[in-house]
Amino acid sequence: MLSILPTITFPIFPMEFPLFFPRNSLQERLMLSILPPERLMLSILPKHVADEMLKDMKKDPSQKELQQFNTMYMYRHENVSILFADIVGFTQLSSSCSAQELVKLLNELFARFDKLAARHHQLRIKILGDCYYCICGLPEFREDHAACSIRMGLAMVEAIASVRARTSTSVDMRVGVHSGAVLGGVLGQKRWQFDVWSTDVTVANKMEAGGIPGRVHISQSTVDCLKGEFEVEPGEGGSRCEYLRDKGIVTYLVVVPKQGGHLRHGVNGVVSDTHSGDGGDGGDRGDTWG
Repeated sequence: MLSILPTITFPIFPMEFPLFFPRNSLQERLMLSILPPERLMLSILPKHVADEMLKDMKKDPSQKELQQFNTMYMYRHENVSILFADIVGFTQLSSSCSAQELVKLLNELFARFDKLAARHHQLRIKILGDCYYCICGLPEFREDHAACSIRMGLAMVEAIASVRARTSTSVDMRVGVHSGAVLGGVLGQKRWQFDVWSTDVTVANKMEAGGIPGRVHISQSTVDCLKGEFEVEPGEGGSRCEYLRDKGIVTYLVVVPKQGGHLRHGVNGVVSDTHSGDGGDGGDRGDTWG
């Protein structure tokens, strides 16, 4: 089983710690020295996986090596929603500031996304360069997983507006959401990494690739999981993404109310720059099999 692409993985630390540390910084050494093993594991793995691995580690030491080699921490999760979000205009953004400023900006933005993920019941899976992806409904089932993911996408579009104003660039977010099933598990024996795989993960990735900057692009499967919370319009994702066209996947765009408006069921409206176009930078993140 293959992951969706060669990944650039940023460390996943608890919220109160920054995502990046200066090399050999005192802050880094202090953090690593005070965190117990359990908390270190929770900084890189979802709690349900970390708990099971810690339980196995406390077993007979003579069995650890054999057990660690043979145990597969792999789980199937039905009825989840997968969100991919890509920064559109990243090339322009990177050319408008220094490398240090860019890293600081991305760190602040992704930290904000992590806070939004907690608010909207998302499990952040990974940061892939300038792409952020997360899942709702894992490990505990949520009946409103699709609605939560759409709210997350709308909040991300709103969050990028502050970066656009701060940098005087046309940077935006292109968001894709698809609902289905995934296999989630841990890769590696030394440097553990949690990831998810399935055809539905691939579809979610293509929903982002075939989306429009400033909009949340959702599949028919996601619409079917909603209960009328959002108004949608035809997304025509197949006209922008060959994969969606070839698979016959029907897509929609979430309609964003005007300023001061409200989505159904009291969800606050988000004002977005919804210019059309392919957005350019995110592109194809590759296929996954499952």
